[in-house]
Amino acid sequence: MGEPSKTSGENGEKITEELLRLIGWNNLLKGVSVPCINKSHNREKTHGNDFIFIYDNPLHDSRTDVVYISSKNAKKGYPKGDQGVRTAFKKHLSELDEIVSCSKISAEISQKLQTFQGRRQKKHVGLLVWLHGDSENLEKDIKPALSNVQLDLSSNCPLYLLDMSRASFIKEAISHFRAIKQGKEYSFYYPKLGNVIASPDERYGDVLPIELIASDLIPIRFTLGERPSLCLYVKQAFSEESLKKICSLAFDFADGWVEDIFIGLESYHPADDKQAKDAVLMAYQERKARIKVFCYKKSLLDLLEYGL
Repeated sequence: MGEPSKTSGENGEKITEELLRLIGWNNLLKGVSVPCINKSHNREKTHGNDFIFIYDNPLHDSRTDVVYISSKNAKKGYPKGDQGVRTAFKKHLSELDEIVSCSKISAEISQKLQTFQGRRQKKHVGLLVWLHGDSENLEKDIKPALSNVQLDLSSNCPLYLLDMSRASFIKEAISHFRAIKQGKEYSFYYPKLGNVIASPDERYGDVLPIELIASDLIPIRFTLGERPSLCLYVKQAFSEESLKKICSLAFDFADGWVEDIFIGLESYHPADDKQAKDAVLMAYQERKARIKVFCYKKSLLDLLEYGL
């Protein structure tokens, strides 16, 4: 019983580490243990962090984030039924909350921060990466089952969930972009979501911040010829209404610096949806930027939209 569980956990940590590398989360701290200072916690003496990532958040000029990452992997899939999912989620998140609560005031983390020499403000954040190995339901979205979950948390820190559905989206989007760009350089684009003061020319880099990891959107800045261009991968199916909202968002992001905008959706039929897509894009004819819509899930129909 113990050995398969250990193997499942190790597999989860391996996948988590490789997934985080895709979004620029390199130089992860692994296996950092901190003393437990709260007698109410369900630990004897210490808390173990699977990973810790420290970085200067590009959305906030004066903030360094310390992200405590807990990796969970259910070998046979998520629990059956919404109640089972909620029960397991509450257990995992409560455990992460305890880890963050003790880690953020520990001498071990304080020493790591001194070595990192980050910005003035420090933000402690928890990230639960909850994966599973059920090949028939790899992209199951469990967020609807968690909508009414209530927890009594003690860390007073933001806690984020990266489930199998969102993890699959991140992997698919970045792998798709890398494949079509064939090794050419790209950066994650940082929209004006925080209190960053940098100019548009400086709002991009190699690290995807925690706020965007927790969203269903990955903005990528790249060069098309000599022109800076924007590609938005969105975890959303095509509809006229969704495309209108995404186009508006894209122009907000672009700030007038981009001439080519590409929008990748998880479902878009280049033949069946073309008329509806064209009707939406007509509203943006006076804008300088050209918009192209595509589906990032592989299909022979991709040839109809070839040319990204």
